[in-house]
Formats: sequence, C-alpha cells, structure tokens
Amino acid sequence: MEIHFFERNPAEGQISIEKLFSVIKKQLNRKSFTYKTFINPFTLSKFFKTLVYFKKNQGEINHITGDIHWVSLVLDSKKTVLTVHDLSGLYQYKGIKKWLYYLLWIYFPLKKLKYITVISEKTKLEILKLLPSVADKIQVIPNCITIDILPFDLKRYNTTPKILIVGTRSNKNIERVLQASKNLNIELTIVGKLETTQVEILKKNNHHYTNYVNISEDSLKMLYDENDILCFPSLYEGFGLPILEAQARNCVVITSDISPMNDVAGIGALFVDPYNTEEIRNSIIKIISNDDIKKELILKGHKNVKKYSPEIVVKQYIALYQKILAAK
Repeated sequence: MEIHFFERNPAEGQISIEKLFSVIKKQLNRKSFTYKTFINPFTLSKFFKTLVYFKKNQGEINHITGDIHWVSLVLDSKKTVLTVHDLSGLYQYKGIKKWLYYLLWIYFPLKKLKYITVISEKTKLEILKLLPSVADKIQVIPNCITIDILPFDLKRYNTTPKILIVGTRSNKNIERVLQASKNLNIELTIVGKLETTQVEILKKNNHHYTNYVNISEDSLKMLYDENDILCFPSLYEGFGLPILEAQARNCVVITSDISPMNDVAGIGALFVDPYNTEEIRNSIIKIISNDDIKKELILKGHKNVKKYSPEIVVKQYIALYQKILAAK
C-alpha cells in the first residue's frame, strides 16, 4: 500500500495540519507503510493547474489532509480520503466568498467522495446540519498529540504566575482573557501575531507580557513547560490541540465549556463560559490561589492526553486505508 498525501501550501504561522500529519507519517513509517507527499505548488488563482497537478499524482490511496477540499473534484472517489478539520469559512466569509466556500469546500467534495474523516464530533454535527445525506460516509478520527508527553510532574509555581495564550485570531477570544486578567499579579505569554487593538488593550491594562511569533516546536514546548496555566477560552475550534499540548506538559488548562473543547479536555480542565469575562477571571484566581486544584487538574489532564497518542490515532487511519483497498 502506498498512500499519497495531498497537502495545502500553508500560510505563514498556520501549520497545525502539517504538524499533525507529520506525526501521523512518522507512525506509518514505523509500521512499514510507504507514502509520498504532494504539496500544492500553486496559489488559488491557478486553480485548474492545481487540479491537473493532483490528478496526475494519484496513488493507491489518496489522502487530502485538509483545507484544499476542492482537490477531490478530480480524484478517484473510491480511493480518496478527505479529512475535514472545521467549517470556519462559513463564519469568516460573506457574500460570494461564502457561497464558493460552501460549494468547493463542502457540498461538491462531500457529495462526491466515499470516505470522509473529521477530527471531532463537533465538526461532524456541523456537516450533518448542512448535508444530512453524507452521514454514512463520515468517520470521526481525532487529532493525536503532536508533542512529547512528559512524565507526570507537579510543577512548582513561578513566583509570579505565568499564563499562556496560544493563538491571537478572533476566535481565540484573547480580548476577554486580557480583560479577565486585568490587575492580577500575573505575567502573560502570548503566542501569535498581535493585532493593533490587542496591543492597545495590553498597554491600557498595564499587562506584563511577552509575545512570540512563528516559534519553533521546541520553543513552544518550552513555553508550556515554563507557564502555569494555558488560558484557552476559544469561541470556535475544530478540535483544540493546545489543550492536549498543555496537558502533555503538565500545564493546567482553562478552556471553554463548549464542544469540541470540553470533549477534548475530558475532565482535565477548568471549564468556563467563553463569553463571560468574570468567569474566566475567577478561574484564573481559583488556580493560582489553590495548590490542590492545580495538582488535581494536572493529574487528570495527564491521564486524559494518553487517549490521544499517535499510536492509537494512526491505527484508526490504517484500518480505514485497509477498508478502502479491500473495497476496490
């Protein structure tokens, strides 16, 4: 069996899909599966050139890893898997862009293909609201953890508690986190390019903060290790990988009490209403002022993350690939 992975050309700083599948590929290598990777060499303006490129490079199994769903239009539907991470374009776009997104990223690909995976029940439900007829095609295969899981360890607090924020896009809800942490004796570590309005809030509230943009995987691991709390009350996610990354590094998690974040975190997090600034603030105070709660959440998080090991997730992909080969 040779698997051909079809991948987008990621925008600067947006490599979550690539990070996930690099781990999956390593696991496939260990199990003696062979694969080739084909990265989209063209911009969206060269749509038809892209279609020709991918059509010519089909393998025994084709796997579209995400974000370029429309490539499926020219691929063999009987041997192609599409992984859908989220339907964020429906919320980001308006007018003709939203309509094109619906047709080329959702309607035509999902109607055509026989094999669709999604990374969470949340994404599956979003699809079924739009296209209930594709229910039998969809299989939920969650993301796996993409960084090392440390041995369980109750980290000592920093003298001044450090709060980690991963992601600065609008869905990450950073503005409410900044308001929630106003006048608390903490330091903020923010990963992602800050918008002008976010910088203004930081200055207005006299926050002590450090900002990192386009950091390496090793640097990101170090930040999880150095910080006491990941504050991740996101408004919308397809999955929420930072939750697992924090749990893997013995970092306490605060996240949204909505799907998929509350599913992914299991019982290893403190859950909040992401629209309630006061609730976010009280959760931060609760953790930094109570060692017992901190220890309990670290332990529960450490147990939870083991369910998302690469070995467990890759077994599900292999079973799907074998099913496709058997059906051909």
